[in-house]
Formats: sequence, C-alpha cells, structure tokens
Amino acid sequence: MQSQSLFVLDSVKEKYPLRPALPKWYTMISESTYMMKELGKKRPQSLTALEALKACAARCEIEKRSQQLINLYEELRDHLHKAEIALQVDKFILKKARILSNETGLPTIFREDAQFPGDVKADAYQLYVRWYKEDFEQDILRGIVTSKGKDRNGDRIDRTYRAKYPNSARFYGEGNLVLGQWWPTQLCTVRDGAHGASQGGIFGEKDKGAYSIVLSGGNKYHDQDNGDTIEYSGTEGKDGIPTENTSHLIHSMDLGNPIRVIRSAQLHKKNKYRPELGFRYDGLYEVKGYKLVDADKAIYRFALQRCENQEPIRCEKNAARRPTIFEVREYDKLREKVW
Repeated sequence: MQSQSLFVLDSVKEKYPLRPALPKWYTMISESTYMMKELGKKRPQSLTALEALKACAARCEIEKRSQQLINLYEELRDHLHKAEIALQVDKFILKKARILSNETGLPTIFREDAQFPGDVKADAYQLYVRWYKEDFEQDILRGIVTSKGKDRNGDRIDRTYRAKYPNSARFYGEGNLVLGQWWPTQLCTVRDGAHGASQGGIFGEKDKGAYSIVLSGGNKYHDQDNGDTIEYSGTEGKDGIPTENTSHLIHSMDLGNPIRVIRSAQLHKKNKYRPELGFRYDGLYEVKGYKLVDADKAIYRFALQRCENQEPIRCEKNAARRPTIFEVREYDKLREKVW
C-alpha cells in the first residue's frame, strides 16, 4: 500500500518527483542478452514509436518558432497518448529505448525545469509511473475481472494484480495521479488508488474526512457544477442522522483537507466539464461550506472550491482533452467485445 503521509505539501515537493534510482527490473537487463541483441537487429514498431517520441521531445526543446513549436507539441501529445494505449511494450523494449532515463527519456518532459505544457508533463509522468513499477499491460481494464451485465456491478479487481500493484485511496492529495487521468469504469479508479469505493460517490474515513468524491449526477437535489466551484449533495440519511459518507464531508470542512474530484460521464450532457466517457480526475477541491437542505433525510449540500495553482480541467475540445482519441477508441472496442 502507499506509504505517503496524509497531508502532502506541494510547496515542499516536486509536482512530478523522479524516483531515486532506476527500477531493478530495468538495471538488471544487460545489453548483451539475447533479447536486447535481437531488438538491435529487428526493431519492432513499438520501439520505433518510442524513439520517435523521444526525438519529438528533443525537437521541442530546441524549437524557437512559435507555430512550429505548437505543431510539435501536438505531435508529442499524439505520441504520448498512443504510448499509453496502443503500443505493445515489454521490459526489453523500454530498456532498449532508454525511456526511463533521466537524461533522454520521459523525465526530460516532466522535470521541474522543463518548458512543456502542463498536460504533456502530466501524461508523460503517468506513463513513467506505470512503466517504472513494471506494469506494461495496455488494456484499459487491466487488473479487472469482468462479468456480463450493463451496470458493471459484477466486476472485481483481480487478486494477483492487486498483490503485484497494491494501491490505496486512503490519503490526501494527488499521490501519483495526474490531472486528467482517465478510467473506463469506477472500479478502475479504485484499482489505481484514485477513489476507494467501486459504486459510492464519497470515500473517506472516520476522523479523517473525505479523500475523494465522484460527480455522477445520480441524485435528485440539483447539484451545480461550475468547474472551479461545485455544489454537491451528500447521501440520504435516516431519522435526521447523516450517513457516514456525508459525515466525512462535514468533517472535511473542519479539517480543510484537499479532496480529489472525479467527474463521471453520467453527469448531465449539458455539463461542459463532463468527460465524454468513463471517469476523469479533475484536481483537488476543498469544502468551503455546507447547509442542511432536507432535515428528515439529513441531506446536506456542500460548497466545494478548486484549490489554487492547478492546471485547467482537461475538458476542452483540443488535443489535451481526456479521454484521448486512443482511449475513446479502446473504450468503444471494449463496449463491443466485453460489455
């Protein structure tokens, strides 16, 4: 499980911290091994694609002409989004491409002093984190055992996957998540430690408040979503007593802790911040106030405000948008085959 402390102060840590050393699986691969020699003779398409990604990033760093730089950023986004979803890689291909190298790999894109757009840095770091821990599977439902049914209630996280890649959502802040990170189902947010409940909208702990919420538009109390500000209703209580999850949000008002906000495609279609499909992490918010709107059912409505100094929500119709075109294509394929 994640060992980070609950409160993470952005002012004392890098936004995208490098790991102190290259992973063991990476350093143990010798250039003299049979697989590495074979990659030198016959280069697979995925290796060529990773080298093109690195070359594009290098061109971005030296390009001075503004329009050409904009075009290069678009090309780099395409490389990164393709690598996240469409490239079949293994540890030998990643080592051959030197993709985790601090000097020539993904870290050159997301390091603190790099001048790349925020969304490009975020997507490069997402790849870095996953590949660093030796998770190379490209399936957007990786680690999920699926079952037939439209509502996905029968899906579960594979025990073997969970044991190999443990994650917990019991922490404040972003952890290893990046703004705009996307998942096809809510269970996948649990798999990656973004949210702690496969169905519930609020996740937290007694005395620690709420860690995360999912905006899904599934209640009847006319919540308001204005992007940087949100009016969000808690769950329905009984006999005038708020539910445990509602109590978590009430306590977060006192604590002032940051809460991860994940938006669902189940939000109203007129909501401009709604992801096209699935679920998207949109940043950290704080509870600024609340009011009781139904005393008998103990329904509370909370006012949340987005924390300062964050990149914009990735909802605009441009190349930074999540889900990416590759994620949408993969989602559509799964809907045809699995769902």
